[in-house]
Amino acid sequence: MRTGRIVAVGVVIAVLATAGVIGYRTDARRGLNEYTVGSDDPNRVELDITLQRVDVTARELDLRIIPVLHGNLAAGGAGLPARDLVVDTSSLTAGALHFKAHDRVSLQDVRFGVDDGLVSDYPLDAYSSAISFYVTAADQDVPISLTFRGYDSLFTGRLDDAVFKPGALTAQAVATRSIGSSALAWFLMVAMWALALAVFGAALTIVSKHMGLVWPAMGWMAATLFALVGFRNAAPGSPPIGVLIDYGAFFWAELLTTASLVYVTVHGIRRSRKG
Repeated sequence: MRTGRIVAVGVVIAVLATAGVIGYRTDARRGLNEYTVGSDDPNRVELDITLQRVDVTARELDLRIIPVLHGNLAAGGAGLPARDLVVDTSSLTAGALHFKAHDRVSLQDVRFGVDDGLVSDYPLDAYSSAISFYVTAADQDVPISLTFRGYDSLFTGRLDDAVFKPGALTAQAVATRSIGSSALAWFLMVAMWALALAVFGAALTIVSKHMGLVWPAMGWMAATLFALVGFRNAAPGSPPIGVLIDYGAFFWAELLTTASLVYVTVHGIRRSRKG
């Protein structure tokens, strides 16, 4: 019997560990997805773009951009611009990016404002931004392609609704919560409710059995009250107060734990005075 239980526990642990590894690999594969859109002209400018960070409070996407030159737009096969290159963007902060002919092309960090998405929906929040690029070489429109990938560990990036023509490309950059980030946030919500209900159940038991001031139980309840704050602050991405996780779990867990502690304390004081 005891051996059977040990084997059952081992099997459960193995299944959970395997599920965790599968989840990790799925999340990692999603994070490595690469999206390529635009012209396939051999003489084109390819904009290599990575999503570095999603700033949910400022509602901005931090993109890192580097032009990769193909065909006759590259000087001597060295990847340097054969002509003066200008990459104009729809960013309200960066504007146009200038690259001189025969000079080294460097990475450029550009911020784009979020058009859709609210942090109050956390952990179901998703963000999208219309990103547009206008590229000219020596004041002439050139074919454009775009390669997009996400590097923010809390989000998975993708590209939708791309529209392109010579010299211009527009697309929707979309960032959604990664599997790991969402899973931890939902686990925290479940854990908050579980702790609060455990305290509530203990409070009902103490009162129903007409116990007095049970100091160990009251200490545990008070500790749980503060532990819930730590749980809330451990949410991935440090979301501000007032998001879905608060209304769905944290506020109610704090209220239920506080009410249980006060209920047990008042009952214990009354019983102590009578005794």
